[in-house]
Amino acid sequence: MMPSKHFELTEEDFERFRKLINQTSGIFFDRGKRDLLRLGLTDRADAVGAETLTEYYEQLTSLPDREVELRRLLDHLSVQETQFFRNLPQFDALRKYVIPEIVQRKSNGYRNLRFWSAGCSTGQEPYSLAMAVLDVLPDAESWNIQILGTDLSENALAIAERGWYQERKLTGIDRNHRERYFRESDGGYVVAEPLRRMVHFTRHNMVTDSLPVSIFGTCDFVFCRNVIIYFTHETAKYVIEHFFDILNPGGYLFLGHSETLWKMSAKYSLVEMGDAFIYKKSLPRSIEGRRFIPDRRLRGLPMPPDVVTDRRVEGGRRNVRQAQDLVDSKSPEVDSGINESKSAQADPLIMKARASIDLGEYEKAIELLNDAVKQNSDTVEVHFLLGLAHERSNDLELSVEAFRRAICCDNTYSLAYFHVANAMERLGRFKSAVMEYRNAAKALKQDLPSRWELDLDAFDIDSLVNLCEWKVENLGSMET
Repeated sequence: MMPSKHFELTEEDFERFRKLINQTSGIFFDRGKRDLLRLGLTDRADAVGAETLTEYYEQLTSLPDREVELRRLLDHLSVQETQFFRNLPQFDALRKYVIPEIVQRKSNGYRNLRFWSAGCSTGQEPYSLAMAVLDVLPDAESWNIQILGTDLSENALAIAERGWYQERKLTGIDRNHRERYFRESDGGYVVAEPLRRMVHFTRHNMVTDSLPVSIFGTCDFVFCRNVIIYFTHETAKYVIEHFFDILNPGGYLFLGHSETLWKMSAKYSLVEMGDAFIYKKSLPRSIEGRRFIPDRRLRGLPMPPDVVTDRRVEGGRRNVRQAQDLVDSKSPEVDSGINESKSAQADPLIMKARASIDLGEYEKAIELLNDAVKQNSDTVEVHFLLGLAHERSNDLELSVEAFRRAICCDNTYSLAYFHVANAMERLGRFKSAVMEYRNAAKALKQDLPSRWELDLDAFDIDSLVNLCEWKVENLGSMET
C-alpha cells in the first residue's frame, strides 16, 4: 500500500533515526542507503498517522507504547533474504567434518548438540541444520539435539514457526530431502514433525538482549551469516565477542561468504574444510598468549571459561588507556606503541588519529587526518588511516578513495590493496573485488613479512595471501 502523503527526511532526522536504529538493533544505514531508510520510515510514519518524520521520531522516543512501534519499525527495516542450504560448501563441511568431529568428542559423555541460528529470518537455515544433523547421525534419537533460531523480525519468526513454504521457496532442497522432511499442504509444503521437534524459535536482539544461555545453555555451533555486514565495526566486534562467550571450547562460528573477522577478533582460528572457511573457538590454552585488539565497549562482558588474563582491557598490542592519553595529550613525544614509520611518529596529528581510531572515535580521526592532508598530501600513512576511519564508519566509497590515494603515494603499501578489495566485495562489486584481491595477493607476496607484523594481529602475510587467493577463486563465479 502506497503512503498517503510525502515525507521528507531532513539531514537532522537522518542522523537521529540512524543513530536510534543502530543503538537498538545494530543495523547501520550509511548515506548510500538514505533513500531506503526514508522509504521504510515513510511506511511506518504513515501507518501511525504521523504528519512528518520528525513527529514520527518523537513518537518512537516519547510515547508510552514506543517499544511496540520500534519493534514494528525494526521488523520493517530488517532484511529477510534466505533459502534452504544457503552456501552449500558450508553445509558440506558441516556434514563431512564439523558434526562428526564434535559427535566423536561427545560420544562418551553427555550426548547433546546445540546450534544457534542467529538472524534466522523465515526459518530455512535452522531447518537446514536439522536436516544436516539427521543426514549425518543414524542414531540421532539417542542424542539431545536442540536448534535455536532467533531473529529481530516477529513476522519472519511467525513464518518460521508455521513451517509452511511455497514451492518456489524450496530452492536448495533436493528431491530426497523434500520427500523425507516435507509434506504437501495448502498448495505448498510444510516441514515434517522430526524437524519441528528439533527446532525452537524466539525473538532475540543480538545487540541489546543478553545471550540466550537460559534457553539452552552454551552451544557447539553458531550460524550468523550475512548479518554483521549490516552492523558498524564496533557493533560487529561486540556481537562476535558474545558468540565467543556462548560457544563451547572447540565450537564453530559460521559467517557469510563475504564476512570476515579481520580486525574484529583474534580469538578464533580460521579453518579450511573442503571448499569452506569456518571459524573455530580455540581451546583456552591456545588462546592464552594471543594478542587482542582492546575495545572499551567489551570491558563489561564476562570472560570466557578458563581465560584468566583479560586482554580486552590491558593486553594486546594497543592499550585503550594509552590511546586515550594520547588523544588528550598535547605532546607529540608520546609513543602510542603502534607500528609506524618515522614520518608518522613525528606527526602528532597522525598519532592522535591512530589513537582515535583505536577508541572508535572515527569522526574525530577523520577531522584530524583531513587537517594532516592539508599539511602534507604525500604522506601515505595519512591516506591509509583515513581509509580505515571511513571503512570503520561504513563509508566504503570514501574508504576506497583514501586507500587508492595511499597506493598512489606508495605502490608497495600492500595492506591498502587488501582493504580496497574487501571494500569492493562488501559493496557487491565482485568483478572489481576479484581483480583487487589478485592485486593484493601479488603486493603482499612482494612485501616484507615484518612490515605488517603488528597490524595483522592473528594473521601473517602467508595467511592473508591465502585468504586473497581463496576470495579470487570463490568470488569469481559471482562476478558482475
